[in-house]
Amino acid sequence: MKLFWREVSIVVKDRDVFTLIIIVPVFYAFIYGSLYFNKTEQKVPVMVVDMDRSEFSSEFIKRMNSSQLLNVISVSGDMDAAKKEMLSMKVHGIIYIPHGAEVDLKMKKSINITAYLNTTRFLVSNDINKAVNEVAGSFNDETKKVYLQSLGYNSREAETLIEPVKNDLRAMFNNEETYGDYLIPGLLALILHQTLLIGLSECIAREREFRLVGEIKSMSGGDAFSALTGKTLFYFLLFASYSLFFFTVTFSIFKIRLDGSVPALILITSLLILSAIFMSIFVSSFFKRKFVAMIIIAFTSYPLFFISGYVFPSYALPVSLQYLSKIFATTPYLSAFNRITQLGAGLENIKKELLSLAIITSAMFILAWLRIKYLFKKEV
Repeated sequence: MKLFWREVSIVVKDRDVFTLIIIVPVFYAFIYGSLYFNKTEQKVPVMVVDMDRSEFSSEFIKRMNSSQLLNVISVSGDMDAAKKEMLSMKVHGIIYIPHGAEVDLKMKKSINITAYLNTTRFLVSNDINKAVNEVAGSFNDETKKVYLQSLGYNSREAETLIEPVKNDLRAMFNNEETYGDYLIPGLLALILHQTLLIGLSECIAREREFRLVGEIKSMSGGDAFSALTGKTLFYFLLFASYSLFFFTVTFSIFKIRLDGSVPALILITSLLILSAIFMSIFVSSFFKRKFVAMIIIAFTSYPLFFISGYVFPSYALPVSLQYLSKIFATTPYLSAFNRITQLGAGLENIKKELLSLAIITSAMFILAWLRIKYLFKKEV
């Protein structure tokens, strides 16, 4: 307990550590989360090159503009001018309606509506493509229905012939199909993990920078386990509190659903916090300056999020990175975390990840304990 209160005193008095441990987690959670507050792209600006100038093209443009996804900001007959607008990023797509489209449609000929997409932003291009296909599909169905009715079929028969096999697509999870609902929970987990690693690394390197390892040894009676427990307890309680805040208040503000088992979420998050603490103690104890420890931890730990399989599927990674990712707690944690928060999973669904987390946390504990024992021996 002496070491616990000593740690509280260090965090309160050291401005660098205080900023990283106390201010940054909550600040980052709201700042980064607010970037995805709207969760979906809406009214993406597009330009229409209408070479037909017909009743059909006018109706097509009208339906596109009524879509929640698109905002037709300009209609032109000049393709070169439209390309310049796209290159300047004023629009993210060009919809080209060819000359004679209405005439061909009335003659029951097929027409091609071309969508030129700026695919440098994949979410935007997907939204444009989806909206244009929906509008084109509505015209396609209407045209087929009129044609079939002209052959003597009634309205119901014509509708059945247009779509004899109907798709019934139902989103089981992330019902609104938004990027924000998927990304924000992972972002909060990343903030929790990174701020703990970086902030604690400064504390541990500080002990060596100011030659305070002997003080820790004296207060713990030379017992490495007591020293490790005293250093760990404060940060565990603090970041467990942050987790509770994120999963209640922050989830509520950003309207993120939590459909899975709360006990399972508490258990895996506790293991993630412990593994991060032990990892930070072990790695940062090799540095004798706070600044160096912070820089090294910040630049080497952040890529763990990218190889975890959360933002990019693990199976698409190089084989070497797939194996590397398995030795860090973020990989099994984010896999389990994603299923608990979004798929409604319980403890029985995450046994494999739970076992991996327990093994990684235990290994990190042993490494941190052995490292403290070694540093205590050097103080003799």
